[in-house]
Amino acid sequence: MKFLDKLVLKIFSIIILAVTIAIILIMTGIVSPEEIVKPVVSVLDGENSLKIIIGVLAVLMLLAIKGLFFTSKPESNGKEGIVLENTSGKLVISKESLENLIASVTKEVPGADTVASRTILDRNKNLIVYVTAIVSKDVMLKDVSNELQRKIKDAMKRTADLEVKEVNIKIKNITSKKVKGLPSPVESEEKKEKEEVKKEDNKVEENKSGEE
Repeated sequence: MKFLDKLVLKIFSIIILAVTIAIILIMTGIVSPEEIVKPVVSVLDGENSLKIIIGVLAVLMLLAIKGLFFTSKPESNGKEGIVLENTSGKLVISKESLENLIASVTKEVPGADTVASRTILDRNKNLIVYVTAIVSKDVMLKDVSNELQRKIKDAMKRTADLEVKEVNIKIKNITSKKVKGLPSPVESEEKKEKEEVKKEDNKVEENKSGEE
């Protein structure tokens, strides 16, 4: 809603509220009609009173016509989808399409599965993605999150030419389902330790060979 529409709505809301309160006060006998009319008459009693009345009525009439026949188009704000514009026209990418794209990308990351996703545009028209996922216990959460963020940003850029400002991931649950061919975090740590020990042994062997 634009500023002028908000102004029209506020002015008419104030008028309706004032009239309603006045009618209630008169009907309940709290005040008499003369007590309400007298202050208004005293304010408008003067040389320029007619001009003031005509001016106020003219403004109210124009605002009423504006509100009835010239309402502004509602702004999208990313609620229905993303609008891309160029010299040839507009392209609207629905939120459902973006969410399907995110779901397909998530399936490419081992150990992750999308439960839900949503996309929004902030006030600066930046695209922000929220993903709720289930992750296998056999993977490192940090590694999976980083991979999801990278793949989602790449897919959005490659498929829809959209720059993603943030990819926020919420892990809803950790499943015990084992991922085929994927080592567990413990196995990965053990593998790293073995590789480091092997490197140290190689260095020792090299040093011995150099001394000989």
